[in-house]
Order: sequence, then C-alpha cells, then structure tokens
Amino acid sequence: MHMPDPPSKKSSSMHLNVGCDVLSMSDSLLRFRQVVESVTTSMSSLRSLPSTPRRTVCSTPVNCATKPPNIIIFSDSPSASESVKAALESTLLTNRYVIHKFAFAEMQSPTWLDDSVLVVVHGNVPASFIPVLMNYLAKGPVSLFCLCSDFLGNILPLFQTAEVRPNELVHCSYKSWKHVLLMHHVFCYQPTPSDPKFSYNENANPKAIPELIEVTDASGKKSSLKIDVLGVEDTWKTPSVLLVTFKNVSSKIVFSQVHLEVPPDQYADSESKKEFLQNSDKARLGILSDILANHLDLKCGQSNAKRISTSNYSVGYFLGNHEAKQALLDKLKDEKKLENNELSCGLTKLKFCGKGVSPPAASESLFPILLHSCPETFSTVEYFDNLKTENFGRLVVFSEVMTSCLTIIEDLDLNNGIAFIPYYQTKGKGRTGNTWLSPAGCAMFALQAHVPLNTYLGQHLPIIQFIATLAIVASICESPGLGEMDIGIKWPNDIYANGNTKLGGVSLKTTIRGDRALVNIGCGLNLNNKEPTACLNDLIKIFAQEKEVKIKPISFEKYFSSVFNKMEQIFKMFNENRIDEFYQAYYQYWLHSDTEVRIRGEDDSTVTAKISGIDDFGYLTVVAPDGKILTVHPDGNSFDMMAGLISPKMTE
Repeated sequence: MHMPDPPSKKSSSMHLNVGCDVLSMSDSLLRFRQVVESVTTSMSSLRSLPSTPRRTVCSTPVNCATKPPNIIIFSDSPSASESVKAALESTLLTNRYVIHKFAFAEMQSPTWLDDSVLVVVHGNVPASFIPVLMNYLAKGPVSLFCLCSDFLGNILPLFQTAEVRPNELVHCSYKSWKHVLLMHHVFCYQPTPSDPKFSYNENANPKAIPELIEVTDASGKKSSLKIDVLGVEDTWKTPSVLLVTFKNVSSKIVFSQVHLEVPPDQYADSESKKEFLQNSDKARLGILSDILANHLDLKCGQSNAKRISTSNYSVGYFLGNHEAKQALLDKLKDEKKLENNELSCGLTKLKFCGKGVSPPAASESLFPILLHSCPETFSTVEYFDNLKTENFGRLVVFSEVMTSCLTIIEDLDLNNGIAFIPYYQTKGKGRTGNTWLSPAGCAMFALQAHVPLNTYLGQHLPIIQFIATLAIVASICESPGLGEMDIGIKWPNDIYANGNTKLGGVSLKTTIRGDRALVNIGCGLNLNNKEPTACLNDLIKIFAQEKEVKIKPISFEKYFSSVFNKMEQIFKMFNENRIDEFYQAYYQYWLHSDTEVRIRGEDDSTVTAKISGIDDFGYLTVVAPDGKILTVHPDGNSFDMMAGLISPKMTE
C-alpha cells in the first residue's frame, strides 16, 4: 500500500491552539515532525472516519475529579524550583497533584494557569509577567502562593519598601507554632515606616496594617482586598505570612517572607544554622501544611492508602520461560553489558541473583532481580494462563516498589516484548520529565518493542502511541460484559471514561540502534486506585449495578495479559499490511468525531474547523471552512493538547 509522504514545510502553516498534557505527545513524534506545516490533500488520501458508536455512560463516583489537579511553580532558579517541589511533595497528599516547574520566560500563554489549582511564585517577578498574574487573580476564584517574592509590593503598595536582611535567622510565630527559627528572605517587606531605620514603631506593628484596602488595576478596575496577618517575626513584629483575599472574586494569595521551602541541608556551609533549622524543621513543614490545607484549599497528609516510603524499595522477580530468560542474559554477556551479573542503566544498577544468592537490599540506585523466585503479590499462574502472545509480555520483571519502570529500561537494549511491571513507583515520569502519578492500585508497565526501521511502523514510529492506547481501551471493552462501557481515546494518548474522566495515558521513549528502533512504551491506568480521579473497577461496579448484571472486576494479572495480547495483535496488523484495519478499530474508540476546534495561522487569524482524523504521523487532520484538509499540531500553550474539546482557547 502506498502511503502519502509527510507534508513539506510551507510558510502558511496552521497550528492547533492546544497544548501539552502530562502524558502528551511522544518525543519520537516531535522528533519526526518538529513543525508540521499546513497541507492540502484530497479526502480520498485520508483514512475514512466512521461515526463513533454510541456507548453507555455510567455514573461516576461522587466528588470524582475528571483529571489530576495541576500545580505550577514559577521561578528563574532551578534549584529553588526543585526545593519548592520537594516541599510540596512532602506535605501534600501523595499521588494527588501533578507539579510542573517553569521559568518565567517559558510562560507563552496564560492558558497554563487556567488549568491549575495552585500557582506558586518564588523570587522576583519580571515586569512582563505581572499583568499575567493580575489578570489571573482578577478572573477568580484562584489561589496563588508567593514565597519570598517582590510581588507583594505589586498587590499591596504599602509594602513596597524593604530592609535588607542577608542570611538572617529569625523567630516566627504562626498559630500554635511559637518562636520557630526560620531563614528570612534577603528582603524584609513591611508597611512603609516614618522612620527610615525601620526601628520598632507603630508602622511595623501588624495592628497598623489595615484589614481592608481598595486597589485599582491597570485598566482602572477597583478591587477590595482583605488582609490577614497569619504569622509575625517575633523581634520586630513584621508580618512573615500574609493572606490577601480578593473579596469580589474570592481569589486568594498567601505571601511568605520566610523560606518555608528550604530544608536545613541546604545550609550545610553553616553548621550552626543547619542545626538550628533541623530542630525547627518539623514546625516549618507543619506551618507549610497548614497554609496549603487551610488557606489554599489543598489536601495534605497521608492518603487512605499507607504512604510508601522510598526506603521500602523491593527486589524484582524475573518471570517467564527459563530458556528465554537465560538467552537474554547470555546476549547481555556477549555484548559485554552484563558483568558479575550486574547491568548498569542510568542511575540504577540491575543485579541478577540466581539460586543460593542472597540479594542485596534494594534501593534507588540498586535493583536486585531474583531469577528463580515468584512474588506473593502477583499471580504468575493467572497471568501466563491468560497470555496468548509470542513475544509481548513473555518475559516480565515484577516488583512491588521501584523507582520508575520506564526510566529503568530507558537506556537498555533487552529483547522484543519484555515488560517491567511495578505495583508502586516512587519516581514515575511522563514526557519532558513531568510527574507521572503512580499510586498503589494503578496498573503500570513499561514494555520494550524492537521495530525494524525498514517497515511501515519503523518509518512511522509515532503511531505506536496510538497502538498502545487502542490496545488498552480495546482490551477493556472486549472483556465480558463491558462492550457498552464508555471507555475512549482522547488524542493523542489519554484514556477517558464517559468522555470526561481521565483514567490513564501513554508515554513513549524511542532510541535508534542501527537498523531498529527500541521503543519503550510506558502505560498507566487507574485500575483500583480511587485517586487522583476515578478507577476502572469502581466504574465497572457502577456500570454493573445500573445494568443489573454481574461483572467481575479486572485483576492486575488479567489486565496486563489482555493488554499485551491486544498490543501484539495490533502490531501484527501492521506487519501484515492491514493498516486500514487498525484505523477502523482506532476510530471506533476515539472521542473526537465531528468535533470542532479553533485553529490559527502564523498571521494569528483564526478559523473553526472540524476534526477529520489523524495523519500517518499522528497529527490531527481537520476540514477547514473552505473544504481543504489541514494537518495541525499543538502550540504548547496549555496542559490540554485538545483544549478545543473542552473550551476552545482563542489566541489573544
């Protein structure tokens, strides 16, 4: 079958006004077509797009979030961003929020902010970014957390004067936490005093700060702001933590003039400061947790499932046919990659342990793998009894707790179809290093596929992410009794229930080795975990109740074997040149039939177009008002790559 060549570059390109999600466009797709330009083509050269069949929308659990909530951190200091992220992760509910880090220069569009439950600003705010934050707050109700930031003076003009306090430890009091030693910001902002020496007087007294003020923004719009002093520095009584509430739109800002994000270890150059801060570290995290929970409406503390410590890394179990396992180990030895039964892969070393060998303790940097043992928490009988493949999933490394299955195999050349399956991940990652939430109960795996470059798939590697999403969705909907469940594919690589609740997604990492591509396919699906959104087995239970039928929940083992069965079947479609059969199956489950989106050109003109399908490299094709078929791609300015499906975002 002759397939059309990828579009050539033209200056009149059209770009879909959507952006990157947590589990968004694969790196391989972006490498193949960094900029996909507009192309006109005949309808006959495109895959036909059948109507999506009607399915039953079942009820979803009460108070169920449709997508994992996003938190954005803005700072021009990478180390500061990492400190803020670590502090949030240590206090917020585990595996509840997706945290993103950006420099101010990376903010190309305010639509990033619209999809967030909290925006954290650290340090000084560039003048060009101030209007963005002001407009964000004016929309309301939103939450902003400013750590040691000069943005305080932009919101409260009476705090535009600052005293320099370099590397100063101060005693602070906040609610029941009294006289807590914390590191102060280098600048101490306080109400403009009459005494230029900032001596203690009525102007420095928190009681002198008005409870209600009126401010006017650049457009002349007035806002009433309520000010609450939450914490004070004990010596000079200057405000350490302030809460500002926009009364008309209910937006909230918490300003902290003390470093609630910095752990004591960052002051290793001063033993005395480090010791003082270590003694007050529990109070620091307690204050931070109270601010996040009681003033910024986030969920803190441990989840209902026991928080799994990173010190509890577990050994892996190498499962599968003995001869196949030995053949892989012999291959690695022949390639001089396996020495003393140890295989290095990035920051983690794999150590294979045979009979009579006591495995070393598992850690973040060492992953012992037992060659001749079976885990108690994974039924090898159920898994292999249901597995019907030749290659995919025939070799499996299972572990209860590992860092990241996708990261572990990222730099390894193993064999076609080997899978790594964790019960829990401590450092799951999606594309571009974003957090991949990995709660216990989530069904996760990374599978390595070897694809010859001289095949159709080898020349269209981005299509593999669509194979993975189709394999997951089809394996679910083809399970007994689930044919009418509304489980679908949201372009490019997300899995949704009822068209609005995200259940999972796919991420690819591709490496070219000689005449083949090593494609590492990472997949996660909420199978038994109720957070951060909903889980499949809860939806199945509700679906069965509403249909008044009995349907068994899907076990981990049955889920993995079913997905690998379907994935290998789809790969065979391409090997046997049954490519149209794949597209027909794919469109049966996708969510975008007849969906209208807004697209814009390089001249910023916008038009409404109707989605017609995907092209041979995975980008969307749309029908423009003049009947032309255009290939479009995301502009990277939103978490949602299909933002038009939710609320079309016009480029301003």
